[in-house]
Amino acid sequence: MKIKKIVAAAILICVVSAAETFAQAFLNTDRYIAAFSLKKGENISDNDYVWAAENEYYERFARLSGRSDLIDTNLEFALLSFYSPTVVKMRPAGANTQLPANNANNIRISGLKLGAVIYKELVETNFFNPGRTAALGRYEDMLQFISEQNSNITRQQIEQYYRSNIKSLITEILDEEFNKVSFSLNNLQEKRLYFITMIRNPQNGRYTLHYEVPSVTPVVKTITATARESLLNEIRKRTEEFSPSDIDIIRGQAATIPAVAFQAPVRADAVNVINAFYLNPNTDTYNALKTKWRDLFGQKEPGQAAAAAFSRVLFALCDAMEEIGQ
Repeated sequence: MKIKKIVAAAILICVVSAAETFAQAFLNTDRYIAAFSLKKGENISDNDYVWAAENEYYERFARLSGRSDLIDTNLEFALLSFYSPTVVKMRPAGANTQLPANNANNIRISGLKLGAVIYKELVETNFFNPGRTAALGRYEDMLQFISEQNSNITRQQIEQYYRSNIKSLITEILDEEFNKVSFSLNNLQEKRLYFITMIRNPQNGRYTLHYEVPSVTPVVKTITATARESLLNEIRKRTEEFSPSDIDIIRGQAATIPAVAFQAPVRADAVNVINAFYLNPNTDTYNALKTKWRDLFGQKEPGQAAAAAFSRVLFALCDAMEEIGQ
């Protein structure tokens, strides 16, 4: 019964081939579970994929983190969806692209990707909760499981993959967060309140504006355009929903999008500070994260928007870093 459903010995010098280097990317588990139409913290434990899994794999992965009787974290779901023979056959195309299992080489690379996520959580737990020896042991056991499932993967290779690719994950998340801004638009005269998120696509400069009308059942509307001025022109057409003063506020907020307001070296430095912590987590590198946040916040706007984005990056990487910026 699924209890959870009821409630090489040598020192590694260089092991990654050129072909693997080309294929490497750090698995973004938020993006991975989104391929299944799932979202972190919402419906991971109750879906067709989880219920189809064999007991052996369900129980093995469910006790890794979170509740010990549920598949309830991104990592647990990713492991289940890759190693369960039943679930791997059900995976949508987007998941197969991120963790391919169609040949021996791709299976090995996917094993390295999953191992690197496990190693990342091991690093985080060891820094923030070093007394949780049982949790640390479970992560070590799971690294051993990855090696057993892929006889040509060692723990040293997993660590090397982690160290070579963690920066790519940090960069991906920072690019996403530094290209958006969220704010409330409260028009007292019109007695109207919107919660707005404005997103800029760093690849093509396209702008998207989501505005939520609060109610018992909130309604979210979306406007997209090829550029900032085009977006403002589209907003002007919605005269029953936006006033000229609203548009002025939106224009001002658009200018605070960190990727627009700050030059690339500022963003690169933010990535480097976070990467330094993940490569060598200690008091100094952790305090450097706090210093970076304070430096951004101290610049007022647009610095405060950048500080908020920096905090979101840290929280997306690890819940325990939520304290930075609070």
